[in-house]
Amino acid sequence: MSGPPQALLVSYASALGGGERILLDRAAALDGPAVVACPAGPLADAVRERGLGLVELRPRRAELRGSARDRAGAPLRLGAQAAEVRAAIRRLAPRCVVGWSMRGLLSCAAALSTVRGAPPLVFAHNDLLPSPGVARAVRAAARRSAAVVALSAAIAEDLELDATVIHPGVDLRRFAASPLPTGAPRVLVLGALVGWKRLDLALEIAARSHVSLHLAGAPLDDSGHELLARLRARADQPDLRGRVEIPGHGQDAAEALAQATCLLHCADREPFGMVMAEALAAGRPVAAPAAAGPLEIVDHTCGALYRPGDAEAGAHALAEVIERAPELSAPARARAEERFDVRDSGRRFAELIADVAR
Repeated sequence: MSGPPQALLVSYASALGGGERILLDRAAALDGPAVVACPAGPLADAVRERGLGLVELRPRRAELRGSARDRAGAPLRLGAQAAEVRAAIRRLAPRCVVGWSMRGLLSCAAALSTVRGAPPLVFAHNDLLPSPGVARAVRAAARRSAAVVALSAAIAEDLELDATVIHPGVDLRRFAASPLPTGAPRVLVLGALVGWKRLDLALEIAARSHVSLHLAGAPLDDSGHELLARLRARADQPDLRGRVEIPGHGQDAAEALAQATCLLHCADREPFGMVMAEALAAGRPVAAPAAAGPLEIVDHTCGALYRPGDAEAGAHALAEVIERAPELSAPARARAEERFDVRDSGRRFAELIADVAR
């Protein structure tokens, strides 16, 4: 790399979840050189594969909303990462710094507070605020940012500060529309095995719908493995036995969607929901809760919304989506092309970063 990078993007995460895939897309879209600072792991591996610059940080527990012990140790962990980020800023002299998500923001704000002639800070906000205490800290740091970018209007409204909303984009070539599968309907639930995604609700909806359900996702930690065991135990009950597949490992999203009739999403408060945009791009209608991010992705032309947490309402929405899948497929693809093209979202993010870095 010749000269300072246009942006240093700082992530607390090492896993390659939905937010981290968005980070990769947006870093790759920047006009100038980009460097990602993150702990070793799948995200760091993907950064190298994309040909982006990498600063490896020490791995640390990521919880801001876990146990009392997790919360008590969070300031020390964030402070330790801030010291590493500060050293990277002094060495690389980036033209701007992007705090990716809340933890990234907090460590970047602390790092920049003691750097003379510090570059401007951009807050890439990807989640809903988890608690009043975290909200106060995040809002205070966000006010010191030159710009705030939110993945959805729901996230921006929750922050209660001025923010530019840039919806994530989908690679429309990779998630190409394909004919719906023949035979019995196949319902897909796609995403990491974490509690707040409400995969337990997906099983209750399936029990009421008498359909085949495929849960494509992997645990991210020990709690995810415990959840996997509970889900498999529930799927083995008489009302679901033989109708639910839970392999317990990740699957290529485009491949999984090509084999599905529709997507079922169950998180009560999904900040955005990248898998829903990917489903629309693949021409697959979506049944999702009528709250937060899904309200910005799904409407009557491409799916059905239901009352969050309500298995009976979810079963009715799923039945509607399955029945109307042939007529919803083309409008779903059209909506993705109009609203969720990764090239458009990348261009908008690149323009914002260029303005700040200038």
